[in-house]
Amino acid sequence: MTVTNRVLKKILRDCKRFGEAVADTGDADTILIAFPFNEQHQNMAYRVFAPILKAEGVKTCSLIAETGRGLLKDIGPSQIIGLAVPEDLQKQPLLSETVNQQLHRCRVAVAVDLNADFHPYAAAAVLKSRAVRRIGFLSEYSDHFFNIQISKKREDPIESSYRYILRLIRDSGLY
Repeated sequence: MTVTNRVLKKILRDCKRFGEAVADTGDADTILIAFPFNEQHQNMAYRVFAPILKAEGVKTCSLIAETGRGLLKDIGPSQIIGLAVPEDLQKQPLLSETVNQQLHRCRVAVAVDLNADFHPYAAAAVLKSRAVRRIGFLSEYSDHFFNIQISKKREDPIESSYRYILRLIRDSGLY
């Protein structure tokens, strides 16, 4: 997705209002999973990350487009942040205040954006989570949002990248 410099600056300025990463990592205990907007990728992501989402004692928060919310029917509604995506991101580049408030309530230690192609809403949500570990796919904009970047290989299915991200989450000790 192409994002103009003006829109990128607006998003980053809005994210900066939320402050820096959580200083006390002992207080952060939640995994934020920003599901992809691509429906086929959503299904793959759910298959790979379902064990985390359903695990006893693991706190998760899932960000998903309202149109894909049915995919997470097994997950408690308090663990889901529904995202209404406008038709024109250039006119509405910022996350809604409701989404911002929900993100602010989560004490996120690890935040993951599963969109293989950059999407400003998911990337902004990961940055606003204030997680110490912010994982996403490498893109021309990813340096601004993620401190762990995964390069996607064209010949490999996206599922292998998701499995690698799952291993990174396991390494965090939260799952």
